[in-house]
Amino acid sequence: MEVTYEDLDGEYDVMSESLTGKPHTVDGDGTTEIRNGLTYRKDKNGLIWESAFSVVGDNKVQMESTVDPSHTPEPTYLKDTSGNPTSGMQTFRTLLDASFVDSKLVMTGIIEHGEERTRLTMTKKS
Repeated sequence: MEVTYEDLDGEYDVMSESLTGKPHTVDGDGTTEIRNGLTYRKDKNGLIWESAFSVVGDNKVQMESTVDPSHTPEPTYLKDTSGNPTSGMQTFRTLLDASFVDSKLVMTGIIEHGEERTRLTMTKKS
């Protein structure tokens, strides 16, 4: 079954795992809701994530996320594409593979940002 734009709407569990060095869970985990191809959420550390999703082919979903660290309670730094710490907004892009597992939409992909590589898995809850 091919994923459609309408299939994207709903609430998701978000899990990420660093593939750079020793694998570990990174702080972008939690839940998010996609509505009309867009998300907006603040994670437990105060980072603001805004993402856009679009179906671009057979079971392929393009994701572009902007992360804003400027609203965190303490100064927070992200790495830019050159690996340098920055307190500025950063944009992450990936192409996700989408499939239905036990009737739930699951999207997975690898985000490459500078030297960082992160596996992202989004599982639809509703």
